[in-house]
Amino acid sequence: MQQTADLDEVAELIAAASGPNIVVFDADNTLVPQGAALDVFKAGVTDAIKRFESLPSVDRVIVLTNGPQRGVPGMIYRGNKPWTTRRRLGLDGETAAIWVVGDQILTDGVLAWRFGATYVQLVVDADAEDTRQATMRSAGRAVAGMLFRPAS
Repeated sequence: MQQTADLDEVAELIAAASGPNIVVFDADNTLVPQGAALDVFKAGVTDAIKRFESLPSVDRVIVLTNGPQRGVPGMIYRGNKPWTTRRRLGLDGETAAIWVVGDQILTDGVLAWRFGATYVQLVVDADAEDTRQATMRSAGRAVAGMLFRPAS
């Protein structure tokens, strides 16, 4: 598990990795602030997809959310994180390195752990998150050591 401050750091981490890479992003509070207006949500997610698809080290970008349909083509909604399957994401038999980038250890981090992927925690708006999200993040920190080795 690694923590980053912004998408620039995520891009640097993945660019430094060898071989082909697949990036699975959470949307809410990772690519855009939680509860963002629909136009802000669409623009932020679309920009991130284009940015990471343009990186030579990235073969594929998947954006996955447990939230409802919000009109971004190709995005997977009601994703059932952390229990979604490799098959649902089109990753059966995939040998490329998988990176899961998200804000919550209990959903995004557990998904990464289940897939044997690298988990990168990115929270874009922790100051404005609701109590439920903050409580979930706190619980996630309590179990992180059981799921992930400290970064070296």
